[in-house]
Amino acid sequence: MAVFTIPLTQVPSQSVNVLLEGQPCTIELRLMGGRQYFGLSVNGTVICRNVLLVNASRIVRAKYTGFIGDFFVIDTQGDEPPQYTGWGTRWLLAFSSDA
Repeated sequence: MAVFTIPLTQVPSQSVNVLLEGQPCTIELRLMGGRQYFGLSVNGTVICRNVLLVNASRIVRAKYTGFIGDFFVIDTQGDEPPQYTGWGTRWLLAFSSDA
C-alpha cells in the first residue's frame, strides 16, 4: 500500500491543491469549535464537506462518489484528534490509493 502525506501548514484553516491518482483535488481544512474538519472537491465537484477529523479513521468513506483512494490522519505521538498547531509534526494528513 502506497501512502502519501499531504503538506500542510500550522494554520487554523487552509486550502491545498494536489493531484492524486490523476484526480485534481482541493482539500479544505477548517477549525470549527476547536476541532479540525475536512472537505474535498475533485474538478470542482464536492466529494465531502465538514467531516470531523479523528485519528486513524478513513475520511471520505464513500466509494459511490468515484473518488479513488481515501485520506486519514496519523498521530505520531498517540491517539488524539488533530490540532492545527501540530500539522506536519505530530499529525499528518495521509492519502492512500488502496483505501
